[in-house]
Amino acid sequence: MLTGILTPTFRTLSRHRLYTLINLIGLALGIAVFLIMMLIVRYETTYDSYIPHAASLYQVDELLKPAGHSAYENDAVSFVSFPFLKQDFPEISHAIRLLSIPQAVRAGEILGRETVTMTDQDFLSVFDLPLLSGDKATALGAPGKVIISASLARKYFGTVDAVGHKIRIDNHEDGIISAVMADTPSNSTETFNIITLFPSKFFTTPPYTLPFKNWGSTWGHIYIRIDNANAVPRIRQELMAYPARHPGNYSQSGIQNMFGAGGLILIPMKDIHFHNAHIGDGGTSRQLVDILALVGLAALATALVNYINMATARAGLRAKDVAMRKVLGASRFSLVIRFMSEAIFLTFGAGLLALALAEFALQWVNAFGGWQISYNWSFILPVAGSIALLSGTAAGLYPSFVLSSFRPIDVLSASRMPGGGRLDRTVRNALVTLQFTFASLLAICTLVMAQQARFVQALDRGMTNHGLIVIDALSDDTLKNRQASIMARLAEVAGVTVATRSDLYPHHMSDSDDWKRPGQSTAFSLHWGYATPGYFETLGARLVAGRLFDDEHGQDYAQTNATSDSGKNVVISRLAVKQFGFSSPEVALGQNIQEAQVPDKSIKYRIIGVIEDIRLGGIQNSICPLLFFGTKTPIDYVAGIVRYTGATEQIEMARLQKVWEETVPDVPFSARDVSDILAEDYRSDANHSALFSIGSLVAVAIACLGLYGLSAFTVSRKMQEISIRKVLGARSGDILRLLIGQFLRPIMFGTIIAWPVAWMLMQTWLSKFDQRISLTPVPFMLVTFLTVCVAAVAICSQTWRAAHRPPAAGLRQTL
Repeated sequence: MLTGILTPTFRTLSRHRLYTLINLIGLALGIAVFLIMMLIVRYETTYDSYIPHAASLYQVDELLKPAGHSAYENDAVSFVSFPFLKQDFPEISHAIRLLSIPQAVRAGEILGRETVTMTDQDFLSVFDLPLLSGDKATALGAPGKVIISASLARKYFGTVDAVGHKIRIDNHEDGIISAVMADTPSNSTETFNIITLFPSKFFTTPPYTLPFKNWGSTWGHIYIRIDNANAVPRIRQELMAYPARHPGNYSQSGIQNMFGAGGLILIPMKDIHFHNAHIGDGGTSRQLVDILALVGLAALATALVNYINMATARAGLRAKDVAMRKVLGASRFSLVIRFMSEAIFLTFGAGLLALALAEFALQWVNAFGGWQISYNWSFILPVAGSIALLSGTAAGLYPSFVLSSFRPIDVLSASRMPGGGRLDRTVRNALVTLQFTFASLLAICTLVMAQQARFVQALDRGMTNHGLIVIDALSDDTLKNRQASIMARLAEVAGVTVATRSDLYPHHMSDSDDWKRPGQSTAFSLHWGYATPGYFETLGARLVAGRLFDDEHGQDYAQTNATSDSGKNVVISRLAVKQFGFSSPEVALGQNIQEAQVPDKSIKYRIIGVIEDIRLGGIQNSICPLLFFGTKTPIDYVAGIVRYTGATEQIEMARLQKVWEETVPDVPFSARDVSDILAEDYRSDANHSALFSIGSLVAVAIACLGLYGLSAFTVSRKMQEISIRKVLGARSGDILRLLIGQFLRPIMFGTIIAWPVAWMLMQTWLSKFDQRISLTPVPFMLVTFLTVCVAAVAICSQTWRAAHRPPAAGLRQTL
């Protein structure tokens, strides 16, 4: 029986090669795009699913709602509340702190710089990571024990059997490898390479003690495990008032000024990835993933609609075949089975081709999106098979019932094949409209995303981005007393014009506190840090009013920390001027400010200069008000900042590394060009827009491919009508305009229908950016114009040939 079905199916498909080829290519492209997008959606929606008990894990965030200011949320939090969580909430079975910092790592002669995660002994009770070797009960049982990932074990020891080996972290005492864990999957919120307990200095030595004692010092994360889900609502409610319950070093008024109506909130582990993107702290936008899913569905739907349209349009060519089979005794059910088998056979063939296309394209998709998606056959094969079966069934159902419904007497007695009438034409026009609605929707989204990526790339950040290198290796603790001499040595490197250091640089703002004007109660959060000589010149910051720090004023560059000198001078940004309530930068000069958490009689600082706003954070975050102290003393969490000229980035980086290794042989060199740092703000969106471009091009190509086949068929059916019109006096131009108008009408409807949907999608997507383009009708009109032009080209050859064909030839044509 199977042979009886497949043999005529293969014979029919091979007889109509153009029809088969158009449908095979269209379906393969549509299924391939769908598979790729589903792999991306699966990758993004299964973040952290590898962690056992993930449903019971929560991240503790800080929600700040200070009076008179917009609410904002931090995923990095203070550790003040940590000691009391299990005490106040017995339902919390385990709680840990995480603080991840790049540090120098040495094993024997191998020296490197890795991200080290410092945590508490309960770590493996919260993140129950799979261990390749070692005992979970004792892996972090005492100071000096270290868990290392398998990849780093191979890097430093040449084998995963590294338990018992010594490793030195941050140039301090040797630790002992107590366990080797499997590498963290790429779709993980937290990436674990090296895990160890907090060193004692974090509990005894400032400034490391700040996050443990002060609200506002937000350096790390807190994770808790709650196995009883019924207790979560009550814990959520009580955590909102937790900062006031445990104020740490702050007064109740200080807590009120900082948090206002806010407090601590719980974020389920499975929601962190999308939630962090929502609050501007990394992750991936949920809207982006939804749009990617829409791209896949639109491409697949376009391919299926294309198949249905082609199959239904060509139904009339097989009418006599159907009539003869019915006369010879074939039932309608057997005909439906035959035509359905053709559709399913074709979609399975397209599915096999789509598997090959998707596997080939996945490496480019990973490069575009920054993903590490694997081609998981155990997932992709059942999905592809199900798509092929469902697609074949859905695509073949309507044509099968149309073909099998022909009455033999009507067909065999007619002079021409049945065409389906007005209903059939209406259905085909509706399907064409649907196709081009999908294609136009994707094209508009693609164009808007590309515009936003270009806007971000060209955005003025208040500093000169090019020719600037940040050397974060300078933050190594062992270099604290040598920071100034090291930067002086780097300033002598060929090509370097200025070398300075600071803890405020692109994508790094470590300290934030509430500040106010003396005598006023209104306070706001402000990022502050230190600037050494040459800092503002190195960044290319623009002075708005007053002056910058210089050696001629004794209160500019302090020889001690900021909080010990009353009357110390500061420089602030333009936004800080506005937040403090000064009417202009000039009015702010000479005025005093102070920290909000301390009494009015405390140290006050005098404003000597105002600079233009500098965007040091990401583009999705709001521009932050900044305050700078001048200093020549060592700085915690510092980076060297070098301005260079006359050389390429690679050459200058090599020069700096050579001198660094000569000057600081025990600390690995680590540096990045600022252009590369800032590129993180637009690279992913630019790459995602490239993916949308590919998806929209595929959708348009499928639609135009189907339109070409449909136009070829329709024109051939209208040849006698066209010939009669020409005999009655119609010119070729009239025929050409008539045919093109008939084909373009549903395409125009499709593009116009896509406008409001695309507008809503792009408004939602653009809302995540602090600075963004204005959504104008230009991309919508441009896509409509281009889509119509491309569609016109697809049908032009057929309509031109029909319009210029001699009437006699058309009148002799039979179907």
